[in-house]
Amino acid sequence: MSDKPAAEAPDSVLGPLVRVIDEASGDEPWALIGSTSLRLQGIPSHSPNLEFITSAAVVEALASMLGLETDRNRSQNIAATRLQFLRHGVPVFVFAEPIFHGRYDSLKPLEIPSLWDARVRSDYDGVRVPCTPLEWELLLSVILQARQRAELLRQHLRTRGFDSRLIVRLLREGHVDRETEEAVWSVLEHED
Repeated sequence: MSDKPAAEAPDSVLGPLVRVIDEASGDEPWALIGSTSLRLQGIPSHSPNLEFITSAAVVEALASMLGLETDRNRSQNIAATRLQFLRHGVPVFVFAEPIFHGRYDSLKPLEIPSLWDARVRSDYDGVRVPCTPLEWELLLSVILQARQRAELLRQHLRTRGFDSRLIVRLLREGHVDRETEEAVWSVLEHED
């Protein structure tokens, strides 16, 4: 059992874990996603998990380095080869070539070049952590109908600003349908 408070537990393993993933990745793309990514970018958000997305090659290399097995997982919202393990009591999920499924659309992040070009590099514990941009997290929240997270992101993006060109590229490269595109802009344009 960890003696770290719940809010600090993921942080205590993030730096060392990022170093391991970075070593396993070589030149392959990878990024931290979800609540910890949001928090590193200034949005108060907590999850006991650390979640990453990357290619199959990185997940296989990481599994080999750690002496672990991968599994193919399909839930209501995500299909991916997954590496799941605990590091000092913190659940870690590394998703290989995930497909995020929503009500109308599915997103394949590895097929969206602008997502990888727009990763935000957050400094943490002496390492640079590549995080998915907030514009991506908003699109994903809309696709997955995560209304609370979409509202949290909307408030932050409306206050701090957002890259509308990046949103357009993410929508276009993600091949989303018109209804999803309209929903994303509706969230951003909603007045308090």
